[in-house]
Amino acid sequence: MQKFNLLDGKMIQLPNGVFAGVESYTCYPSGELEGIRLSEKNILVTHAGELVPAHTETHRRKAKYSVEFYKNGMVKAVALEEQQEIQTPIGEFPAELVTFFETGELRRFFPLDGKIGGLWSEEEEKSLAIPFSFDLPFTKFTAIISGVGFYKSGNIRSITLFPGEMINVRTKYVEIPTRNGFSLYELGELESLEPSEPTQIQTPIGAVTVFDPNAVGINADSNSLIFDKSGEVTALTTVHNRVMVQTSEGRVLAFSPCEVVNPLDDETTIAEGLTIIFDYTGNTVILEGSNGKSTFHVGESGFTIAAYNGSAHICGPVDCARCALGCKSPSSLNLKFQLKPAAG
Repeated sequence: MQKFNLLDGKMIQLPNGVFAGVESYTCYPSGELEGIRLSEKNILVTHAGELVPAHTETHRRKAKYSVEFYKNGMVKAVALEEQQEIQTPIGEFPAELVTFFETGELRRFFPLDGKIGGLWSEEEEKSLAIPFSFDLPFTKFTAIISGVGFYKSGNIRSITLFPGEMINVRTKYVEIPTRNGFSLYELGELESLEPSEPTQIQTPIGAVTVFDPNAVGINADSNSLIFDKSGEVTALTTVHNRVMVQTSEGRVLAFSPCEVVNPLDDETTIAEGLTIIFDYTGNTVILEGSNGKSTFHVGESGFTIAAYNGSAHICGPVDCARCALGCKSPSSLNLKFQLKPAAG
């Protein structure tokens, strides 16, 4: 268990140093120190340099710990008193919030850390930001960013864009306008991105328009369009297409985006995307949408990609008899093929 001592006054002693001006502190249920809030200046030595944790309140900054700890006593996060230059594996950057791995390496930094709400708008926050330039094998851009994440090795894990920022990312299929950001494999290959507009991708089962309007851009570690290390698409989300599948038994199944109640008004509905996952090793496709989640062996099934018109209606036998999609035609339902990477 991590050991800490309360000293005279507002001081806490840890194995690696003493914090003065401790206004309050919180412990994990098991007793280890979880976080402290400070009211005096302290200097904390980290892999990112000498950091000054937050010790004064402003209407702009989030109410959070000045310093947060892992159970083993290592620093987990530091909210900085003001924006300061820090040392990162890719050079010096200004930051207001930094996080660390349990072993001390820099995990993520955020140039700004304002609390967006009634007292502070996103536009006001953006007015304080400056754009940064990045030159990577698959994209070169200058944009305002929300943060950069790293692997323990120091290689970039992800770059998150500030809301409203868009860049272009090259893939082996097409160049894709991107919002929210993108993630990388540890050796630098593109892992995932978030399309900023509907974009057609040629997949092993046909052309699919990829786009997830509900994608959350808190960080870009995980996105709706995913690639393997060779650049082949392995997963995507679409709200613009449904997939008709003819099984080896002759059944016809339809998978569509789901219609759900809009959480913003509890009255209207919004579409939750259809997820398609490609397993090249097992030669299978996983479809997850309004008709549940199912796995199909591609060599034994036929697929038709159709437009989704905003209805979550699922085809039944009567629908198939009068369907205008052409799903019953031999050219579509009897289509057999092996799953292999689509041509770039």
